Amino acid sequence: MWLLVIAALLYTCYLASSLILPIVLAGFFALLLAPLMRRAPLRWLPRAVSAVLLVAALLGTIGAVGTFLAAPAAEWVRKVPFVMRDAAPKLQQMIEPFNQANRARESLGSLTKEPGQGNEAVVVQPPQPDLVDAIPGVVGPILAVILLTFSFLVFGDDVLRKLLDLRPTRAHKKLTAGIVQQIQSDLSRYMLTISGTSSILGMATVAWLWWLDVPDPLLWGVLAAGLNLTPIVGPLVMFLMLSLVGLSQFDTLGAAMLPAAGFIALNALESQLLTPMVLGRTMHINPLAIILWLMLWGWLWGVPGLLVAVPMLVCLKIVADHVEDWKGWSRLLE
Repeated sequence: MWLLVIAALLYTCYLASSLILPIVLAGFFALLLAPLMRRAPLRWLPRAVSAVLLVAALLGTIGAVGTFLAAPAAEWVRKVPFVMRDAAPKLQQMIEPFNQANRARESLGSLTKEPGQGNEAVVVQPPQPDLVDAIPGVVGPILAVILLTFSFLVFGDDVLRKLLDLRPTRAHKKLTAGIVQQIQSDLSRYMLTISGTSSILGMATVAWLWWLDVPDPLLWGVLAAGLNLTPIVGPLVMFLMLSLVGLSQFDTLGAAMLPAAGFIALNALESQLLTPMVLGRTMHINPLAIILWLMLWGWLWGVPGLLVAVPMLVCLKIVADHVEDWKGWSRLLE
């Protein structure tokens, strides 16, 4: 029965992703910002005013960073074909043993090939994207997340009190309120800690790439900090990007791998030493569980699913820690 329920929930999440994903994103933003509304000086202001200030500050920060990095990012996007062209000879050198094995296999296959069979080149023309038609599909969800975040901040406590009134006993109400408060506290602590350690990783990456004289080190540092919010997958993507950048900037293979190798070393220090030292083991989750969870939500929701997967897993572990019947699941995740 539980398997059927879980399968139905996952199918619903996949089918109604355009509706559920903005609600999930707005819920996490509201959980992160809600503790700030209870602190001075915002707690002396009307809730609507505090919510507007917090949402505006969040949007202003994201917009400022995006505006500052838009030009170098666009320049690198324009240079992607040239980067691939410069990196191709070194990549060819790395995969030459595999190419030799492949050529040997093709030679063996040509001996058994029937006469008259020829290779036909098929050219597939990719569809040209229509940016005008794509704008509503991007702007709509963003506006929905902003509006829902504001609504959760203003009316979330009232809705929570009404939901608590539906609980049958005082003990159930106390348990539910404790779980919600613990999720707010622990999730805020987790995200602030991860954001702080990711920022330190980004600054260290900037310093390392600047020392190596890699162009636009600030852009790569910001990307390193942002991608580090998605464990395992994010650093892997950053490693591949820096590998291509290094292959396009340096002549020798050893020097070309220095940017990516330095980033992996810095990421290892951050993930294995700095973050556990600051966060402790209260939020320790099995890496295998994180990988499987990321695969699941990445498959269901794509890139946005990768961004919200770990916070959802943290919330699930907090709930499992507080519900007696779920203690086994909590131990399984550790």
